[in-house]
Amino acid sequence: MDIKFYGQACFSIEEKGVKVVTDPFHEEIGLKLPNLTADAVTVSHNAPAHNNAKVVEGDPKLFSWPGEFETKGIHFKMIHSFHNQKDDKEQLENNIVVIHWGGIRLCHLGAQGTKLTPEQLEQVGDVDILFVPVGGKACLDPKKAKEVIEQIEPRVIVPMCYDTDGNNLDLGDLQSFLTVMGSNVDEPMDTFRVKRSELPEDNSKLVVLNVTGQ
Repeated sequence: MDIKFYGQACFSIEEKGVKVVTDPFHEEIGLKLPNLTADAVTVSHNAPAHNNAKVVEGDPKLFSWPGEFETKGIHFKMIHSFHNQKDDKEQLENNIVVIHWGGIRLCHLGAQGTKLTPEQLEQVGDVDILFVPVGGKACLDPKKAKEVIEQIEPRVIVPMCYDTDGNNLDLGDLQSFLTVMGSNVDEPMDTFRVKRSELPEDNSKLVVLNVTGQ
């Protein structure tokens, strides 16, 4: 399985020629996507930083609402949650995306802004690879991201939704999250290539990906 990062919450996940793209964004956030083709696209939050599904070519299946779906042998579970904090006046909806594919269970938290409820945590279940927002601005900030990571206990942590070159969303930087986690990180990589047999058994591994196509 190959995973690439395009900035914000957008990743491509590819296995044996089948590809999923998460949260493609509009250029108004200051970033530009390369040409992407996929078999499926997931959208967590209905905002320009997450919902530009039409830019992805290949006539992909779109999953942007709660429920369970399957395509190309991949199982998707979209779990309703919230983008912003519980004490905000207006609650904005978010989808937590759980992808079960090739024996690997991935969880993309999208624009999650709160800790998970017991019900959400039960629906998420065991997680091998967790994509977690860490840059604040209604999404999880570093401290809250760590709390959610401790709730889920994934084998691999991939941070997202933080400040990268060109991003104009005024997000916090990646280093603030790394400091809170107190983790040493290997050199950032262009592609995270992973097999089920290579996933860590006990301690969570923190993986930082370079932004592709910028």
